[in-house]
Amino acid sequence: MQSQMSTFLPKYLHQEEVVAQEYKDLILSLPKESGWVASSLYKYQGFWHPVRHLQGIITCQRHFQARDSDFILVTTPKSGTTWLKAIVFTLMNRMQYHISQDHPLLSKNPHDLVLFLEHRLYVDNQIPDLSSMNSPRLFATHIPFSSIPKSMKDSGCKLVYLCRNPKDTFVSMWQFCNKLRPQESGTHSLGETFDMFCRGVSMAGPFWDHVLDYWKESRENPHKVM
Repeated sequence: MQSQMSTFLPKYLHQEEVVAQEYKDLILSLPKESGWVASSLYKYQGFWHPVRHLQGIITCQRHFQARDSDFILVTTPKSGTTWLKAIVFTLMNRMQYHISQDHPLLSKNPHDLVLFLEHRLYVDNQIPDLSSMNSPRLFATHIPFSSIPKSMKDSGCKLVYLCRNPKDTFVSMWQFCNKLRPQESGTHSLGETFDMFCRGVSMAGPFWDHVLDYWKESRENPHKVM
């Protein structure tokens, strides 16, 4: 975990410097608040994102082509994503991998087996070629329902949503983000970040809007959203 953080940290802290030129005008026009780790969060289509994640979301919206057989795991940050990835990966590959020394989860992190769309595949303006992947494909995302690619809404792909108690989500996110902050920046106080979380200013927040949008969709389309 420590080595993953040390690799991840420089890009996360200096993300405003690496954002593609074509996105800068859009980003400068968006509402802006202080970030939990990076310097700022930007409000896009009703939700707050660090600029690097926002660039990944927009690239994903433009280029991701969902298949009817796709499964997309959806969470807010720090809501049990790693646990959900491990469980669904195991279920979907139970015929291929038996409980043995060869099971990928014994040697790989679930985040390396089930890739985030906006954080891994489409981040930093990348446009991956996913056409050669065998079906069913399995991906993960924190993208709010209002911002998911049109192909996800139009296709028969399945969305699996995991919600966590917001009190636990907040504490986990506060601790995680303070670990990522450089020492010279100090830590965010519990009271300061709690106020931001309650106002909806958190990664992929507002929390309740994120949850309720998927919940409403699950009521209207229970065969698509679980």
